[in-house]
Amino acid sequence: MLTFVQSWFAAGANPIGIDFGTECLRMAQVEKAGGDCRLIAAASLDVPTDIRTDPTARLDFFAAKLPELCAQGNFRGRRVVLAVPAANMHVQHLRLPRMDEESIKKALPWESSDKLPFDPSDAMLRHLVAGDIYCEQEPRSEVILMAAQRHFIDAMLAAAGRGRVDVVGMNVEPVALIDCFLNIYRRKSDADQTNCFVDIGSRASRAIIARGGQVLFVRNLPIGGEHFNGAVATELSITAEEARARRARPSIDGETLTAGHATSRNIERRGDGMGAAPANADEDSQSSAMQCEEPIVSSFSFLAGEDSWSNTRGNVAVARARPSPAAAAASLEQQRIERALREPVARLVEELSLCRRYHEATFPDRPIQRLIFVGGEAQQRDLCQQIARALGIGAQIGDPLVRMGRTTQVGIESGIDRRQPQPAWAVAIGLSMGPVENNAT
Repeated sequence: MLTFVQSWFAAGANPIGIDFGTECLRMAQVEKAGGDCRLIAAASLDVPTDIRTDPTARLDFFAAKLPELCAQGNFRGRRVVLAVPAANMHVQHLRLPRMDEESIKKALPWESSDKLPFDPSDAMLRHLVAGDIYCEQEPRSEVILMAAQRHFIDAMLAAAGRGRVDVVGMNVEPVALIDCFLNIYRRKSDADQTNCFVDIGSRASRAIIARGGQVLFVRNLPIGGEHFNGAVATELSITAEEARARRARPSIDGETLTAGHATSRNIERRGDGMGAAPANADEDSQSSAMQCEEPIVSSFSFLAGEDSWSNTRGNVAVARARPSPAAAAASLEQQRIERALREPVARLVEELSLCRRYHEATFPDRPIQRLIFVGGEAQQRDLCQQIARALGIGAQIGDPLVRMGRTTQVGIESGIDRRQPQPAWAVAIGLSMGPVENNAT
């Protein structure tokens, strides 16, 4: 039986990080040289719609496609690190008497016996100590317990074996995310900032609050892309897949943009000089943009509540006086989509507000200073904007490739477009990058 492990990997190509999400299987491999990281291989494949809710069928798909993706991505070796899917991981915060690591491990099965939806003796238990607190004037440790049923872990390992890869470790998604972005922090101010990573996935979302490499809070939230697609599908009387495609259309101020407008627009927070290179920029300008001091470059970044937007290449002129019939129809549809999304977005904001309240009550000296959106749904800029404004916190889209060397053969056929932020790849890349510290795996 393979348990969660701590491994220090030799210099050169790291193991392949595999993120088996509900909608997509992503594989990424990073090479470390001279303190810098370089993406050397990547591959991805969408999970068929009809098996996304069937765990057994998904694992069979995983096993069948692994050899194909390994060959397609030109990965070095067959060593892999897997992530336990968030959908199969239960998270519980515990407040235990202060004790050493070994004592905590021994206490966890008993402490969690009435808090998990399954028997702890038949589960893989992983824990993080968030910090020391006082509860009812007694010194305690805030412990984050993450548990997955053993039969699922066994099935996942068996699927990897059928896929002819060598599993050298397993990790949990929250830690992989922190490993990913910890590697691109460059300034002390970043390490001292408390970030809330909002990982919006297909079936659910996650809130991970961290300060530097220290994870302070983790919670699964029962709202994701499927809920947004379902709301839009109901409003427009279309299928969920059609709703997903309609939501993906870029828009500005309620109007749908053409592809040209969408790719040339480079939005930034006024006054901070940030912004990712636009999609049609040449290689030199992109490289220059990626060397900026901000650790996470995004396609948008803003101060919550700010209504005005700026463009590093001048204001974007959008014809409003005489919209064409097609543009008018698209604008009307966009308004209907926004109306349909209000209820599920409000639910997600409410969940995040509860997370914030719990965290800031537990660690009042570490308030959340920044939201970082990751996951597949983070590509929906308007969605992220609504959430950040509702919470009143500055936000960015997290791009795990921002400080990656660009001398790579990884092409767009891998599913990675370096001209745009890639928040959906944070877990896979973090799996290959980590562990960073002994207590971070």
